[in-house]
Amino acid sequence: VEAGLAGGPETMPDSRLLEAAADLLRDESLDYAMVADMLMLPSENYLAQLAARDGGADVDTIHAARDIVRAAVGQANEALFLATYERLASNAPYAPDAQQIAARALRNVCLSYLVAADDRYLELAETQFHDATNMTDRYAGLRELAFYGDTARQNAALDKFYADWRHEALVVNQWLQVQAAIPDASALERVQGLLRHEEFDMRNPNKVRAVVGVFAGQNPVNFHRADGEGYRFLGDIVTQLNGSNPQIAARLLGPLTKWRSYRGRAELMQAELKRLAALPDLSPDVFEVVSKSLVQNS
Repeated sequence: VEAGLAGGPETMPDSRLLEAAADLLRDESLDYAMVADMLMLPSENYLAQLAARDGGADVDTIHAARDIVRAAVGQANEALFLATYERLASNAPYAPDAQQIAARALRNVCLSYLVAADDRYLELAETQFHDATNMTDRYAGLRELAFYGDTARQNAALDKFYADWRHEALVVNQWLQVQAAIPDASALERVQGLLRHEEFDMRNPNKVRAVVGVFAGQNPVNFHRADGEGYRFLGDIVTQLNGSNPQIAARLLGPLTKWRSYRGRAELMQAELKRLAALPDLSPDVFEVVSKSLVQNS
């Protein structure tokens, strides 16, 4: 699929993949947790690692190809995903046991594929978000609405979640994370806005990881923007943290040090590393990461 997007022969997902998903959903004797794991597509970062061995990763075509495959799997097996989703609905009291955890995992995978198949299933995500009796299901509904809903649905869900959980620091961190990972064209501007939110504190490492770390590490199509602004954003944050918290500053640099893996982005990523290397009073932690990356990959 990615090769077709990159200008090669048009390629649709292998029919065997679509059939394998159907077989997993039909066999109700299988372990739910195993089925949930087997149905999940590899992450964009993992696909980039594979592509790095074969001439470098193109973040844009990887992102587009993964979305195409996800939609194709959902559309080919829409009835099965919906039937499984409905079959796994439960009114039983919440229990953190293996059986319930596995059922919730598979049901939320089904929801994700249904939304990918047709955006009318955003109504299903909305219902789950509002009616869920546990955080796993509510957060899964929020994620679908935040990632794939229109602006009104997205904002309504995010505002509701924050209003309900603003006094729980760990849950607020999840709220920050889901926004930093939204893969739309406004991602960088959204993340920059989160830095100004009352819940964000640059002195709090968990808040920094929830926003900056998630953006750089889990939103590759926007971190690796063709204009290099994602790299510049990370570099500016690292510069700010260099004096106050050099350890977390150094850890945040991980995605930028992989410049050799990405096609068409290497020069921009190197340029940002070199800008950081030239800073006066660079901390030993940041200096070590930057210098090793530039030397080892030169």
